[in-house]
Amino acid sequence: MNSGIVASRYAKAFLKYVQEEGDGKTVYSQSCVLVHVMNEIPQFKEYIKSTLDIPLDRKLTLLSDALGAPLDKSIADFLKMVSSHRRDEYFPRMLLSFIEQYRVANNIKVGSLVTAVDDDGLKDRLESLFHDRTGAEIHLEEKVSPEIIGGFVFELDGWRLDASVANHLDRLRRQLVEKKNRIV
Repeated sequence: MNSGIVASRYAKAFLKYVQEEGDGKTVYSQSCVLVHVMNEIPQFKEYIKSTLDIPLDRKLTLLSDALGAPLDKSIADFLKMVSSHRRDEYFPRMLLSFIEQYRVANNIKVGSLVTAVDDDGLKDRLESLFHDRTGAEIHLEEKVSPEIIGGFVFELDGWRLDASVANHLDRLRRQLVEKKNRIV
């Protein structure tokens, strides 16, 4: 069976369970952290996916350690159920699918903001502006990148606004090259 289908079905059931229990925000935030850690440390991800000689209690302890806080009971119960069905290898993908489904169910949009220098005010203004326009809860992942020289690059929901100095300089360079080629 396709691993994406398996992960999606388990995630859908997990989302329904979490919504019934009423602890969705905690499970969502912990799932986001766990997926991030698994992406940053591939060995950790492989350890969690492994079904050989690794007790479930050890996996739960590792997940709690990765969070730096106690693992939510719903996630622990979910991993226990997944392990009992011998689907450990799909667990990271299930968490990722759960995150996507939770965002859709709760109208959460995640985007990115790249600036040349740290500017919290811009992030807050953009989140507020797009929340007012879309009604969605907006979360921007902020990154500082001096390579863009100045301005910002904003991405949300498939849209990209590149208001960086580096982009403006590149467009100006292309225009000058184009004009030069027409003259010759």
